[in-house]
Amino acid sequence: MSRLDKVCHEIARGNYGNTDDLFALTVDPTASQTIRELAESFGSMLVQVEAREFRLTGLIEELREAHRQLEDANRQLARENVTLARKVQTLTIEIDRQRFKREVGEIIETDYFQDLQKRARSMRARVRGAGAPPDGSPESGPTADGKNPNGEPQDGP
Repeated sequence: MSRLDKVCHEIARGNYGNTDDLFALTVDPTASQTIRELAESFGSMLVQVEAREFRLTGLIEELREAHRQLEDANRQLARENVTLARKVQTLTIEIDRQRFKREVGEIIETDYFQDLQKRARSMRARVRGAGAPPDGSPESGPTADGKNPNGEPQDGP
């Protein structure tokens, strides 16, 4: 009984080095039938515990590997996110440039803008002393009597 007690205490502390003593008790002719049966039961439990620990150790290793792979994937995704953010920024700038060009094109094609350009050319020509607009069109500003160059009353300023 003391041998069985000693072996069981060692196993309980996680020391499986004396398990051969436990299995030897199962066939020891000097031990009582009860001790042999108890040794057999403890041996069976020991095998089940060792099998469970082996499975758990394997699962822990699998989880560690899966964790490592997830961390690698996370780092890769972070790098890709930075790259994609840069591409989105570049595309946004390009889209803004295209929209700017389109909107400017729409503005400069209006009659109002064309008229403003003619007036500006006329003013520049007057300032330079040329007198007439460079394109040969009549000045669009009012004359001294408040009429436009065509002799019609000028609306507004």
